[in-house]
Amino acid sequence: MALLQREGRLVDFLREPLDGFSDADIGAAARDVHRGCRKVLEQHLTLEPVMPGAEEDKVTVPKGFDPAEVRLVGEARGEAPYRGTLRHHGWRATSVKLPTLTEGVDRAVLAPAEVELGS
Repeated sequence: MALLQREGRLVDFLREPLDGFSDADIGAAARDVHRGCRKVLEQHLTLEPVMPGAEEDKVTVPKGFDPAEVRLVGEARGEAPYRGTLRHHGWRATSVKLPTLTEGVDRAVLAPAEVELGS
């Protein structure tokens, strides 16, 4: 979270009430947040789809599937294998390269307060 906040200001964006802003203002802010958060993903994670295929493809969920990897949506009748429509392929991190934190750093602080001196 600290990386996503530092590079994309994700926490600030999500905590900001958006009711008073125009769609154009929100879109411009979202573009900056997206750019910074994407940078974090690209630098620190290698991702792959849990289930190959494109959304809306017909897929088969095999017998013995891992429910942590595949969430069935709708009513499952009988036993696997199940046939259905892929709504989202899911994500799996195949590698994670996070920076090492210095000993004594408060891991609960996602972003330090910033104080500009002389103003």
